[in-house]
Amino acid sequence: MRPPNHRFRQALRHALIALCLAVLAPVWAQSQRVPIPPEATVLLDDGDRRVWVIPRGGDRYLLQEQRGSGPLGATAGRLAALQKAYPDLDFSALPGADAPPEASSRQDRQRRAAELRDARDRLADATPGAREAIERARRGQVIELTASALEHMVKGMGGSLAMPREQLDALLATNGNRIGLTTADMKQLMKEAGPNGISLAQIEAMMPHSADERIKPDAPSGRPDKDCPGLVYGTGKRAICLPLGQLSFADVAVSFKPGAKPSRTPFDFPGSALGEPDYRSTTSADFISLGCDGELVVQFTDNVLVDVEGVDLYIFEIGPIVERTELAISVDGRDWVEVGVIEGARSDVDIRPFAKKGERYGFVRLRNAGKACGGNHAGADIDAIAAVGAEIRLSLDSALLFDVGKSVLKPEALAALDALAQQVQAYGKDIRVTVEGHTDSTGADAANLALSEARAKSVWTYLGQRVALPANRVNLKGYGETRPVATNDTEEGRAKNRRVDLLIAPTGTRR
Repeated sequence: MRPPNHRFRQALRHALIALCLAVLAPVWAQSQRVPIPPEATVLLDDGDRRVWVIPRGGDRYLLQEQRGSGPLGATAGRLAALQKAYPDLDFSALPGADAPPEASSRQDRQRRAAELRDARDRLADATPGAREAIERARRGQVIELTASALEHMVKGMGGSLAMPREQLDALLATNGNRIGLTTADMKQLMKEAGPNGISLAQIEAMMPHSADERIKPDAPSGRPDKDCPGLVYGTGKRAICLPLGQLSFADVAVSFKPGAKPSRTPFDFPGSALGEPDYRSTTSADFISLGCDGELVVQFTDNVLVDVEGVDLYIFEIGPIVERTELAISVDGRDWVEVGVIEGARSDVDIRPFAKKGERYGFVRLRNAGKACGGNHAGADIDAIAAVGAEIRLSLDSALLFDVGKSVLKPEALAALDALAQQVQAYGKDIRVTVEGHTDSTGADAANLALSEARAKSVWTYLGQRVALPANRVNLKGYGETRPVATNDTEEGRAKNRRVDLLIAPTGTRR
């Protein structure tokens, strides 16, 4: 049996620990607070809630709000609109503001805030689960993440994952391919993981919590329509028919420059702009916010952008307003054709005034041109990029088809070409086919050009015996080294550039 003085010392130690926590907790919370900019005018600071505004020119202001050490909220607009949206705040310190009602004095607001906190605490004590709900609110907003966005967010916060990507994909597949976490959750995971990286078991332990906080079901993909030869995406005025359906969308994020005022992780992940549109909520990381002056370059790999009658390119930007975004297209990702600015409610683009006749574009560049941007979702918010005017691209590795420097088909290439012929036949007879030969940059330009032309001819000589198309629907071209799809500085990149592409224009494509 322990002596009484031991129990006394133990009780004293516990009391001291509790006192230290009570003293340090507010200090720690304060350290998580966002600093108020020097140019801001503080409208409210009652300890639990802080609100300030930053002038944006004329009578426009950016209003920012933080509760405790939680996430920063922001609203921008004209002074009159902000006063209407926040009737409990005193804007009288700003030029042109309406005089506040007598009951809106700082002392009254602080008193009402204290009464509300007391009422909330009494209600929480009497309501099962209320304390947990309040704690969740304090932790911050739940962000839904795909596996790639989760990996990006962890790296952006200085952490790492301790499992292969395939294992993470398999785990998230059991939860609708997403996990819902707050920034506080992520910091806690990284703290527990230490230098070894976040484990699969840690993420798995978050899955029940994530399932409880799912935002809403996945957005529907494209849908068939009797008036559309492919699939229709979007609704209402933003509905668009994409003749190639799922093949229409950008496949690779080539580069991303977040600009001077980037959006916050994970909304700065360029991979979120690829594939079909899947936006569900501003807290679901299924789109990329470009940031002020941010620039995104994407590439089409299984299709190419071409000029057709009417709309050729469609940008799926979320939100009710399409922000000013500079658009450019390119054949090779090096030389760019400036198309202009997407703005207002316009996100569909006709490239005819800018495109060369018969040209095929594999790259799109978006550069945010708006000036009033900042916060979680700075700049234009891009969900997907689709080629409305498009041709299907079927690409074959030259190493499979030919020996080095030769244009005679290897025997082992015939099986691959037979399979390719079946693919082409599946698109029907009312198509046009272009066969393009390409090389890397090794060797003389003239020799590469001649080799690429000869290889294109060899491929169609074999395929043409199996795909019955009139001669006027087939075009053979050789481009040599002039149209790379990857860098020529590495062997891997040069291997990708040595290829033969079949471009298939479906019914109704005008060239």
